[in-house]
Amino acid sequence: MGVVSVGGMRLRAAVAAVTLSGSCLLGAAGCAEAGAARPFTPGGDAAPASSAPSGGPAGQASASAGGLSVATEQTVDAGQGMNVSIEWPAGLDIEQQAMVKAFTDGYVASWRAVVTQGEDDAYLGSVQDQAGRDAYTWVRGFVDRREAATGTAKLYAIRVPSVSGRGAEVDACVDQSGVRVTDAGTGRPVARQPAWTRPPAAVYLQVAAVRKGDDGAWRVKTYMHASYPHQRAKECRR
Repeated sequence: MGVVSVGGMRLRAAVAAVTLSGSCLLGAAGCAEAGAARPFTPGGDAAPASSAPSGGPAGQASASAGGLSVATEQTVDAGQGMNVSIEWPAGLDIEQQAMVKAFTDGYVASWRAVVTQGEDDAYLGSVQDQAGRDAYTWVRGFVDRREAATGTAKLYAIRVPSVSGRGAEVDACVDQSGVRVTDAGTGRPVARQPAWTRPPAAVYLQVAAVRKGDDGAWRVKTYMHASYPHQRAKECRR
Protein backbone atom coordinates (compact mmCIF):
# COMPACT_ATOMS: atom_id res chain seq x y z
CA MET A 1 0.00 0.00 0.00
CA GLY A 2 1.67 3.20 -1.14
CA VAL A 3 1.71 6.03 1.38
CA VAL A 4 3.76 9.22 1.30
CA SER A 5 6.81 8.89 3.53
CA VAL A 6 6.95 11.15 6.55
CA GLY A 7 9.99 12.54 8.30
CA GLY A 8 11.14 15.17 10.73
CA MET A 9 8.54 17.41 12.36
CA ARG A 10 5.44 15.77 10.83
CA LEU A 11 6.59 12.37 12.00
CA ARG A 12 7.19 13.51 15.56
CA ALA A 13 3.76 15.14 15.59
CA ALA A 14 2.20 11.87 14.46
CA VAL A 15 4.00 9.98 17.18
CA ALA A 16 2.88 12.47 19.81
CA ALA A 17 -0.71 12.04 18.65
CA VAL A 18 -0.66 8.40 19.74
CA THR A 19 1.39 9.05 22.89
CA LEU A 20 4.46 7.17 21.73
CA SER A 21 6.69 9.21 24.02
CA GLY A 22 10.31 8.31 23.58
CA SER A 23 9.62 6.12 20.57
CA CYS A 24 11.95 6.22 17.59
CA LEU A 25 10.18 6.05 14.24
CA LEU A 26 11.48 6.77 10.77
CA GLY A 27 12.94 10.22 10.35
CA ALA A 28 12.98 11.12 14.05
CA ALA A 29 16.19 12.40 15.56
CA GLY A 30 18.39 9.67 16.98
CA CYS A 31 16.92 6.81 14.94
CA ALA A 32 20.29 5.74 13.58
CA GLU A 33 21.63 5.27 17.07
CA ALA A 34 18.50 3.48 18.25
CA GLY A 35 18.54 1.26 15.20
CA ALA A 36 22.06 0.16 16.05
CA ALA A 37 20.85 -0.76 19.53
CA ARG A 38 18.11 -3.03 18.15
CA PRO A 39 19.39 -4.43 14.81
CA PHE A 40 16.65 -5.24 12.32
CA THR A 41 16.76 -8.39 10.22
CA PRO A 42 13.84 -9.67 8.12
CA GLY A 43 12.49 -12.77 9.83
CA GLY A 44 14.82 -12.20 12.79
CA ASP A 45 15.51 -15.34 14.79
CA ALA A 46 12.02 -16.72 14.26
CA ALA A 47 11.51 -20.43 13.78
CA PRO A 48 10.69 -21.69 10.27
CA ALA A 49 7.19 -20.63 9.33
CA SER A 50 4.34 -23.10 8.92
CA SER A 51 1.26 -22.56 6.81
CA ALA A 52 -2.05 -21.46 8.33
CA PRO A 53 -5.53 -20.85 6.93
CA SER A 54 -6.85 -17.34 6.51
CA GLY A 55 -8.67 -15.62 9.36
CA GLY A 56 -5.95 -15.47 12.00
CA PRO A 57 -2.46 -16.69 12.89
CA ALA A 58 -1.93 -20.39 13.52
CA GLY A 59 -1.34 -21.21 17.14
CA GLN A 60 -4.19 -18.93 18.17
CA ALA A 61 -5.42 -21.51 20.68
CA SER A 62 -2.10 -21.66 22.49
CA ALA A 63 -1.90 -17.88 22.31
CA SER A 64 -4.97 -17.63 24.51
CA ALA A 65 -2.77 -18.61 27.44
CA GLY A 66 0.12 -16.34 26.51
CA GLY A 67 2.17 -15.29 23.51
CA LEU A 68 2.08 -16.71 19.99
CA SER A 69 4.53 -19.58 20.50
CA VAL A 70 5.54 -20.34 16.91
CA ALA A 71 6.09 -18.33 13.77
CA THR A 72 3.38 -18.96 11.18
CA GLU A 73 2.66 -18.06 7.58
CA GLN A 74 -0.89 -17.15 6.62
CA THR A 75 -2.25 -16.52 3.13
CA VAL A 76 -5.37 -14.37 3.03
CA ASP A 77 -7.62 -14.22 -0.03
CA ALA A 78 -8.47 -10.61 -0.84
CA GLY A 79 -10.64 -11.65 -3.79
CA GLN A 80 -10.41 -11.92 -7.56
CA GLY A 81 -6.94 -13.45 -7.57
CA MET A 82 -5.42 -11.01 -5.08
CA ASN A 83 -3.76 -12.55 -2.01
CA VAL A 84 -1.75 -11.31 0.95
CA SER A 85 0.90 -13.51 2.55
CA ILE A 86 1.47 -12.66 6.22
CA GLU A 87 4.40 -14.04 8.21
CA TRP A 88 3.40 -13.88 11.87
CA PRO A 89 6.40 -13.77 14.20
CA ALA A 90 6.71 -15.83 17.33
CA GLY A 91 6.55 -14.15 20.72
CA LEU A 92 3.58 -11.82 20.25
CA ASP A 93 1.38 -11.63 23.33
CA ILE A 94 -2.38 -11.24 23.06
CA GLU A 95 -2.31 -7.44 23.05
CA GLN A 96 0.53 -7.29 20.51
CA GLN A 97 -1.41 -9.64 18.24
CA ALA A 98 -4.33 -7.21 18.35
CA MET A 99 -2.01 -4.31 17.46
CA VAL A 100 -0.54 -6.19 14.52
CA LYS A 101 -3.97 -7.36 13.32
CA ALA A 102 -5.14 -3.75 13.20
CA PHE A 103 -2.41 -3.18 10.62
CA THR A 104 -2.68 -6.46 8.70
CA ASP A 105 -6.49 -6.39 8.61
CA GLY A 106 -6.42 -2.87 7.24
CA TYR A 107 -3.84 -3.81 4.61
CA VAL A 108 -5.82 -6.83 3.40
CA ALA A 109 -9.11 -4.94 3.50
CA SER A 110 -7.62 -2.16 1.39
CA TRP A 111 -6.86 -4.66 -1.36
CA ARG A 112 -10.42 -5.98 -1.08
CA ALA A 113 -11.61 -2.42 -1.63
CA VAL A 114 -9.38 -2.16 -4.69
CA VAL A 115 -10.59 -5.38 -6.34
CA THR A 116 -14.25 -4.48 -5.66
CA GLN A 117 -13.75 -0.94 -6.98
CA GLY A 118 -14.56 0.56 -3.59
CA GLU A 119 -17.75 -1.42 -2.95
CA ASP A 120 -16.16 -3.22 0.01
CA ASP A 121 -15.26 -0.40 2.39
CA ALA A 122 -14.58 -2.51 5.49
CA TYR A 123 -11.00 -1.19 5.47
CA LEU A 124 -12.29 2.09 6.88
CA GLY A 125 -13.04 0.30 10.15
CA SER A 126 -9.33 -0.40 10.72
CA VAL A 127 -8.12 3.17 10.23
CA GLN A 128 -8.85 6.64 11.51
CA ASP A 129 -7.64 10.23 11.21
CA GLN A 130 -4.73 10.66 8.76
CA ALA A 131 -4.47 6.93 8.07
CA GLY A 132 -8.14 6.88 7.10
CA ARG A 133 -7.68 9.76 4.69
CA ASP A 134 -4.55 8.19 3.17
CA ALA A 135 -6.20 4.79 2.76
CA TYR A 136 -9.30 6.29 1.15
CA THR A 137 -7.19 8.34 -1.27
CA TRP A 138 -5.16 5.26 -2.21
CA VAL A 139 -8.23 3.13 -2.91
CA ARG A 140 -9.96 5.97 -4.72
CA GLY A 141 -7.00 6.26 -7.09
CA PHE A 142 -7.61 2.72 -8.34
CA VAL A 143 -11.35 3.33 -8.66
CA ASP A 144 -10.89 6.56 -10.62
CA ARG A 145 -8.45 4.85 -13.01
CA ARG A 146 -10.74 1.82 -13.34
CA GLU A 147 -7.90 -0.39 -12.14
CA ALA A 148 -7.79 -3.43 -9.85
CA ALA A 149 -5.02 -5.84 -8.87
CA THR A 150 -4.04 -9.49 -8.85
CA GLY A 151 -1.16 -11.53 -7.48
CA THR A 152 0.40 -11.74 -4.03
CA ALA A 153 1.63 -9.04 -1.67
CA LYS A 154 3.79 -10.10 1.26
CA LEU A 155 4.04 -8.82 4.84
CA TYR A 156 6.98 -10.11 6.85
CA ALA A 157 9.51 -9.20 9.57
CA ILE A 158 6.59 -7.83 11.58
CA ARG A 159 7.49 -6.24 14.92
CA VAL A 160 5.98 -4.17 17.70
CA PRO A 161 9.06 -2.15 18.73
CA SER A 162 7.28 0.39 20.91
CA VAL A 163 4.21 0.50 23.15
CA SER A 164 3.22 3.41 25.37
CA GLY A 165 -0.19 3.43 27.01
CA ARG A 166 -2.83 3.33 24.29
CA GLY A 167 -0.31 3.97 21.53
CA ALA A 168 2.01 1.57 19.74
CA GLU A 169 4.20 1.25 16.68
CA VAL A 170 3.92 -1.68 14.28
CA ASP A 171 6.68 -2.24 11.71
CA ALA A 172 6.45 -4.59 8.74
CA CYS A 173 8.37 -5.25 5.57
CA VAL A 174 6.19 -5.16 2.46
CA ASP A 175 6.96 -6.83 -0.87
CA GLN A 176 4.55 -5.94 -3.67
CA SER A 177 6.68 -7.31 -6.52
CA GLY A 178 4.17 -10.14 -6.93
CA VAL A 179 1.28 -7.74 -7.56
CA ARG A 180 0.07 -6.76 -11.01
CA VAL A 181 -2.29 -3.87 -11.65
CA THR A 182 -5.16 -4.89 -13.90
CA ASP A 183 -7.90 -3.27 -15.92
CA ALA A 184 -10.99 -3.48 -13.71
CA GLY A 185 -13.19 -4.26 -16.70
CA THR A 186 -11.17 -6.93 -18.49
CA GLY A 187 -9.03 -8.26 -15.65
CA ARG A 188 -5.94 -8.07 -17.85
CA PRO A 189 -2.69 -6.51 -16.58
CA VAL A 190 -2.27 -2.92 -17.70
CA ALA A 191 0.54 -2.26 -20.17
CA ARG A 192 2.40 0.22 -17.98
CA GLN A 193 2.83 -1.28 -14.53
CA PRO A 194 3.59 1.26 -11.78
CA ALA A 195 7.07 1.42 -10.25
CA TRP A 196 5.83 0.04 -6.93
CA THR A 197 5.28 -3.37 -8.57
CA ARG A 198 8.99 -3.70 -9.40
CA PRO A 199 12.12 -3.82 -7.22
CA PRO A 200 13.55 -1.82 -5.63
CA ALA A 201 10.40 0.30 -5.10
CA ALA A 202 8.24 -2.79 -4.55
CA VAL A 203 10.01 -3.60 -1.28
CA TYR A 204 9.76 -1.14 1.59
CA LEU A 205 9.32 -0.80 5.34
CA GLN A 206 5.83 0.18 6.47
CA VAL A 207 5.36 1.79 9.88
CA ALA A 208 1.91 2.10 11.42
CA ALA A 209 1.15 4.20 14.48
CA VAL A 210 -1.80 2.47 16.12
CA ARG A 211 -4.05 3.50 18.99
CA LYS A 212 -6.50 1.63 21.20
CA GLY A 213 -9.94 3.24 21.21
CA ASP A 214 -12.47 3.48 24.01
CA ASP A 215 -14.18 0.44 22.47
CA GLY A 216 -11.04 -1.64 23.04
CA ALA A 217 -10.21 -1.93 19.33
CA TRP A 218 -6.82 -1.00 17.90
CA ARG A 219 -6.84 1.15 14.76
CA VAL A 220 -4.15 2.69 12.59
CA LYS A 221 -3.89 6.46 13.01
CA THR A 222 -0.87 7.17 10.81
CA TYR A 223 0.95 5.34 8.02
CA MET A 224 4.60 6.03 7.30
CA HIS A 225 7.12 4.20 5.17
CA ALA A 226 10.78 4.02 4.27
CA SER A 227 11.37 3.34 0.60
CA TYR A 228 14.58 2.52 -1.25
CA PRO A 229 17.33 3.76 -0.89
CA HIS A 230 16.53 4.36 2.80
CA GLN A 231 18.60 1.95 4.90
CA ARG A 232 15.55 0.55 6.69
CA ALA A 233 14.02 -0.33 3.31
CA LYS A 234 17.26 -2.02 2.22
CA GLU A 235 17.06 -4.20 5.33
CA CYS A 236 13.74 -5.57 4.03
CA ARG A 237 15.38 -7.08 0.96
CA ARG A 238 15.74 -10.86 0.91
